[in-house]
Amino acid sequence: MYRTVADFTYDLEVWIGPAGDLLYISPSCSRVTGYEADDALRDPGFFERIIAADDFPRWRLAMDARGDIPSMDFRIRRLDGTEIWLAQETTRVFDPGGRFQGWRLSLRDVTDRVRTRMFLDQARLHLEERVRERTEELEVSRERYRALSGYLQDSIEKERGRISREIHDVLGQDLTALNMGLHRLERSFPTGDARQGHVVELRGLVAGTLETVRRISRELRPPMLDELGFAEAVAWLTRTFAQSSGLRIDLKAGPIPDLSAEQSTALYRVLQEALTNAARHSDATRIDVRVQSSGAALTLDVSDNGIGMSAGRPESSGSLGLMGMRERIRMVGGTLEITAPKAGGTTISARIPLAAEARPCAS
Repeated sequence: MYRTVADFTYDLEVWIGPAGDLLYISPSCSRVTGYEADDALRDPGFFERIIAADDFPRWRLAMDARGDIPSMDFRIRRLDGTEIWLAQETTRVFDPGGRFQGWRLSLRDVTDRVRTRMFLDQARLHLEERVRERTEELEVSRERYRALSGYLQDSIEKERGRISREIHDVLGQDLTALNMGLHRLERSFPTGDARQGHVVELRGLVAGTLETVRRISRELRPPMLDELGFAEAVAWLTRTFAQSSGLRIDLKAGPIPDLSAEQSTALYRVLQEALTNAARHSDATRIDVRVQSSGAALTLDVSDNGIGMSAGRPESSGSLGLMGMRERIRMVGGTLEITAPKAGGTTISARIPLAAEARPCAS
């Protein structure tokens, strides 16, 4: 019955006896291997001859193993010299009495499938290599961007300081001298002279301009940040911002340890940006500022009672400002988180390490 069916199957069917001798090979042997079935039956080393030398030890090991033989693919060399891939399914055969009768092999030409798989594997490996190379390139670009960002931030702060000092020292002194000259001019006129009123108006204009110059100078680079430290600069910033914006700003600051110039500047600019964002975008009426030290780190929290980040400012809006804050904190080894509590509003938390050996961390 087996031979009647096997003679007409498309796949190559083989029966190997318990001793390893070939008992049957279907006629499809000619189509698959190029060898006639009768010739193959008379050749005890038929499989060793046609299976590729690199694959035969694996095939032999599997056939000699006890128990079920797993499905396997291997290469054979046809009579005409071409190489193809075969998939083998192996079944152990027993008679009704349970005596082992050998193995039944079903072999199918799967060359196209294997070549397609190999092509896909090569394409996958190539893609993985390209992804790895591109990832390395992006990492290098990111590190260069961070180095450039740090350089620009440092350059900007130095330029701010230079402009601030020049405005204060040159323009401020010139306006002060102008005010003093106007005062002398005012006193030179007789009492009741109408020109005195014009000079008083000019002195008021100069005084207002001088105050504006001083304010711009402080905003560019507050002198107390360098002279009195971070704590005094924060107190001045929250106080003056509350006066100019009309918002209620509550500041709670615990003992603040000595910070480096880079740390002070980074935290100060984050606070400045956070206050500005809250005033411009959140419709807040109150802002809470908390500065506290936990021994190994210093944390700055800025919370408002506005409409929240998602509703008040889409991701694209103000993103450069948020990126700038993150980068400033990263450059001093810290982290920055932006959250929108369920109760409403937005909280910006900056945390920097206080250890002297802290280095910029990856984000």
